[in-house]
Amino acid sequence: MSAQPGTVIAGYRVISLLGSGGMGDVYVVENPQLHRKEAMKVISVAGASNADFQQRFANEARTAASLDHPSIITVHSYGVADQEGSDQAAGLPWFTMSYLDGPDMASTRLTPAETVAAVSQVAAALDYAHTRTVVHRDIKPANIVITRDSDGGLARAVILDFGIAKLSDSPHLTAMNSVVGTMAYTAPEIISGQPASAKSDQYALACTTYQVLTGHAPFEADTATALMMAHVQKPPPPLGQARPDLASLGPILARAMAKDPAARFRDCREFAAELGRAFTQTAAGTATSIAPTPQRPPTPMPGPVAGPTSGPAPTPAPSNPGFAPVAGMTPYPGASNQPAYASNPQQPGFGPNGPGGPGMPPPGLWNTGPGGLPPRPPKKSKRALFIALAVLAIAIIAIAGTSPVWWPSSDDGADHTVATESLEVSFGVACSIRDSELYCWGDNGTGQLGDGTTTDRANPAKVNGLTDVTAVAVGGFLDDESEIKATTCAIASGEAYCWGAAGSGQVGNGSDSQATQTTPLKVPNLTNVTAIATSYAATCAVSDGDLYCWGYGTTGQIGNGGTAERVLAPTKVSGISDVKSVSMGSGTVCAIDGESDLYCWGSNQNGQLGDGSTSQRNSPVKVNLLKNVDDVSVGMSRDSDKRLQIETCAIADGKVYCWGNGLGTDSTDRSAPAEVPGFTDPKQITADVDTACVVESAGDVYCWGNNSKGQVGNGTTTSIDKPAKVSSLRDVNVAKTGGSTTCAGTNANEVYCWGTNSSKQVSSSEDSTNSTSPVKINF
Repeated sequence: MSAQPGTVIAGYRVISLLGSGGMGDVYVVENPQLHRKEAMKVISVAGASNADFQQRFANEARTAASLDHPSIITVHSYGVADQEGSDQAAGLPWFTMSYLDGPDMASTRLTPAETVAAVSQVAAALDYAHTRTVVHRDIKPANIVITRDSDGGLARAVILDFGIAKLSDSPHLTAMNSVVGTMAYTAPEIISGQPASAKSDQYALACTTYQVLTGHAPFEADTATALMMAHVQKPPPPLGQARPDLASLGPILARAMAKDPAARFRDCREFAAELGRAFTQTAAGTATSIAPTPQRPPTPMPGPVAGPTSGPAPTPAPSNPGFAPVAGMTPYPGASNQPAYASNPQQPGFGPNGPGGPGMPPPGLWNTGPGGLPPRPPKKSKRALFIALAVLAIAIIAIAGTSPVWWPSSDDGADHTVATESLEVSFGVACSIRDSELYCWGDNGTGQLGDGTTTDRANPAKVNGLTDVTAVAVGGFLDDESEIKATTCAIASGEAYCWGAAGSGQVGNGSDSQATQTTPLKVPNLTNVTAIATSYAATCAVSDGDLYCWGYGTTGQIGNGGTAERVLAPTKVSGISDVKSVSMGSGTVCAIDGESDLYCWGSNQNGQLGDGSTSQRNSPVKVNLLKNVDDVSVGMSRDSDKRLQIETCAIADGKVYCWGNGLGTDSTDRSAPAEVPGFTDPKQITADVDTACVVESAGDVYCWGNNSKGQVGNGTTTSIDKPAKVSSLRDVNVAKTGGSTTCAGTNANEVYCWGTNSSKQVSSSEDSTNSTSPVKINF
């Protein structure tokens, strides 16, 4: 039973109970001599009254109290409550410390600049402790408190919980070979039974930095054993996979998380200094000091649009004379309402041939990932008057026996959304981001390679004029002559650029009079762009957390409630906020918001919106059957009558779901998500042309569905209805399938492609032979 207000413990008057945990209670108390408020922790774990326990507690408390650093919580006093006392704390250890008005790093949102500054302060504090032979052993976001000054700027980052630290040369404070700390941040050498060291604190700080920047820990697993093995065996995931805008920080974090402690930085301050230097290479790193947390900039003002852009209610789907109607579904728009180009104003429909040869359908755009959105909104706990729950006595456990002792993990949330914008393949074009520069190759009929020409390229060529590239997207459609009308977009230095087919204003130039744009053109009025997608003569981008769409709009894909044929300026999509990622496919758009919910809108003839209907939606509709959505991909194909067929796939709650048009040999349309079994830990998904691929956290990639061009990668051209591993690839971190070509990127920064080679997107060989297994791309 906790002490009541007014109770006196060791001379301190209890003002209120702040919280209780497995080790005891925390109170706000009044210091009787200084007449100030402090925080008091009373250790009430079983055995706390044991004399040996209390001696170890005193040793740890004395060590913590000897540390004097602005980024280490101050321990003011400690002792054992009078055994003869009448309150509940009689005979129990206690200590007092400062209390801090601020949240911990696990429950607040920091900008990248603030994160780097906070890490620098924490690193200095750790090195200070390490020179005094004190190792923390449990660095994690929940053990670092953030305080702010009066104008909202970051003031201090303060480390809590030095109570589970131990003197490096004192083997008696904790059991030999015990693993103390939180598994998500525990260094592999500790898991292997070696003693904690300054280098293991550095490892934990790097894991903490990764989590604060991405919203999830670098290693995740369903069981403690699997998580231990991940720390010991798996390479740290590239930061650029989750935060393309901060990719330059990835090698620094990887070194600090090296399996061999000797391979890490000399000390924590060196790690923090290198992190800061790498940060200056990013768009966000141009600031030279920490400023108050900025308010969201004003919503970009859209320019004039062609035709109405909104309405009080969704507009019914227009008639579609270009395709024959099919019972039970809304026919897809046909010739009369497809995007028109100056060179072909009639635009009667899709031709019979595609990039891969006769009968191959044109692709849409698959998932584009979060592109570096800030972590999800703060959790509702741990706010205001965060007390230094130092829990000094946690170290005092694990005394008898030599088995590893695991402490409960913190309640740090994990945002699992993945970034997949570093690689793209669609409409005979492949693009890859390497060292923050963009390279593209393949078909260039509309200038989609961005090199100022319309000449195809069989080898990767750098797209000039772009720096600090963090995302790329390719999409389009085929005209009545089966000519590719493709557009490419990218995010560079936090701004959106587009080029290629431009006849519906999808490049963001405010005009539909220009057929093509052969070099990158900046889209005006969009700032802090973090995700982008383009397909079917329309483009969508996330700016300051809001989603904006523009271009061809008769399918409702602009998401503004209307079906205007042309929307020439970025127009905000209402009803969805804090957008992490967006995916587009031939008139259908899906996006994941800040709560990891999925919203879709646009064409819906196959039920690809997942709302249980086949009705077109001109505004976002939530896919209610899915929660905790990590990734989404929209793709398309055509049936034997050349009608468009759209499929959507997503990863939610660690499972794979697909709906809309059936994949591969599955001819069943589904208007609600259906699980695809057979996956252990899916992290990223991509779908197009009846083919889908999933990347698992272990680095394996699995594909299934249509395999007519060898795009499944299993050495055959036989379609399959169950996921099959692409056996020749390992350590894959991203995969994209589009237009019957599939490409994958690895942790070693290598790119492999397979499937149709109609535009030399797979191989530069003269015969343009399709490949049924991965071929390495030479840069």
